[in-house]
This record gives sequence, C-alpha cells and structure tokens, in this order.
Amino acid sequence: MSGSVARGAVAGVLALALFSGCAAVRPGGAGLGSKALDEATPQALGRVIEGHRAALRGLTGTGKLQVSVDEWKNGETVRDRLRASQAIVVERPASFRLEALSPFGVTYAVASDGAQLAILIPGERTVYRGAASAPTLGMATGVAASSAEVAEVLLGLPPVPELSLRNAWVSRGREAGLATGDVAGELEPTVLLHAYSDQAPGDTFVVGFAPLPDQDAVAVVFFERISSEGEKLLEARFGNFRTIGEVPFASAVTVRTPKAEAILQYGDVTLNPAIDRSRFELPTPAGMRQAPLLPPADDQF
Repeated sequence: MSGSVARGAVAGVLALALFSGCAAVRPGGAGLGSKALDEATPQALGRVIEGHRAALRGLTGTGKLQVSVDEWKNGETVRDRLRASQAIVVERPASFRLEALSPFGVTYAVASDGAQLAILIPGERTVYRGAASAPTLGMATGVAASSAEVAEVLLGLPPVPELSLRNAWVSRGREAGLATGDVAGELEPTVLLHAYSDQAPGDTFVVGFAPLPDQDAVAVVFFERISSEGEKLLEARFGNFRTIGEVPFASAVTVRTPKAEAILQYGDVTLNPAIDRSRFELPTPAGMRQAPLLPPADDQF
C-alpha cells in the first residue's frame, strides 16, 4: 500500500513542502519599509513574519507542479520526475486539499484537516485514511512534514514555530552565499534572521528577507530549517511576485528536502476566501473501498 501511495503522490501531488506564494507585509503596522531592512533587528523581522500570518489566512487556486522524489528501487536510488496541474485549497493553521487534474478529471487527491489525512487514488478505487503525521504526509506528498508546515508553505509563510528572538541574530544574505535558484523572478535575500525555538530544541531556523522591486515593502523570500547535526531538513524559496488585492504574492516557489524537490507556479489565486470546512474532507465515493493509511515500515521518507 505505501508504495502505491508514494507513486501516486509523485504522479499527482506536490512534495510539500510542501509550497506556494509568499505575501509581503505592506509598509506600516507590523511591516518594515525596504529602506530600513539592512538595519532591522531580530524583533523587527519577527514582526514581519507575524504580519505575513495576519495577512494570509487561506487561499484557493490552481498551479503547475513539477515534483522530483528519490525512491529506492532495485538496490539503488532513483529520482522520479513528474509534472501535474493542481487545484489547491489551504486554510491556516493546518488544513489543505490538493488535487491532481487531468483532462479526464481528478487523478489523485489528498486532504487534511490538521488531525486526519485522506488520500484518494481513483486508479485503485481506494481512499486511504489515517492520522496526519509526518510519516503519513510523507507518503501523501513525497516529503515528511506536519500538516501545519504544509499549510504554511502553501501560503508562502515560513513554517517556523514560535521563535526565541532573545538569542537570535541577523546576517547579510550575500555573506551567506545564497544565490538565487531556478525559479523565475526569484529574489536573493538581503538579510537573514537566524533563530531557535523551544518547540524544536537544537534546530536552527533561518528566514531570508528582501525588498520588493519598485515597492517600499519587504517579502520573505527564503526559509531553511537545519538540525542540530547540521542537516538541512527543509528549504523554501519564493519568487515571481505579483500583487493580488494589494498583497504582493509570490506565484512561484521551490521547496527542497534531502529526498525531494518541488517547483510550484501558481496560476489563478484567490486570497483569504471563505472556505467550507468540508473541503478538507474526502468522502469515500460510491463503488470505492476505504483502507487504513499506515506509516511506512522502512525509512523511505
């Protein structure tokens, strides 16, 4: 079962991290003008992150997704690469629904309300159900992450827990050698916030900020989480900003983990719509069976 779910995830749904647009905070309020970015304190940058969360509660939209996931096959690691159109619904703090679309309809769907996870695979005439844990979400999306992390990144929010800013520090993005990647319109971070969290002892969270071209506004354009052993657990980069309802929104994002990469390019997007909570459920269609979604026995994810 876990192998077929994983293959379905690669074929249809984004690899987490997960992935989406990132709003920039407008000048004023909790925001930060672009001219003040170079001298910003950890506390000011923390307020920018919180401003992002206040500005983005949810979205509905469509997008093009390119996913690459490493799988263990016949004694060696093989990277599968597939592309799919997606219908995406997200609501903070931890709810999302993703559907892979084709001319013949939905080919794969995954939904979580933050506690439970359901995966619909029409080709198997099966709906898998289980707890929304990092291992099961890894099976569903290609990347092991929590529902909250998936929702945050889909909204373009850095998936940071509550940060301890007392011991945080700020560095310059260019000093860290963080060049832009492959996403159109990707911005190089000007400053980086480095911080810890009591909720994730030993891990370091890095959030990169940059001024938006031709605007006195600052966007989150980079995120990474590094383990106490120095392993990069998750990286996200945001770009191709456009303004939607006065909110600068990154319509392209790259997400990387040690075993997966996803590039999502949004098409039509509606920010902060009213969303019926039933959208985060997947009823079992007539003629299909229901099966338990169990974490993989191996270390595939």
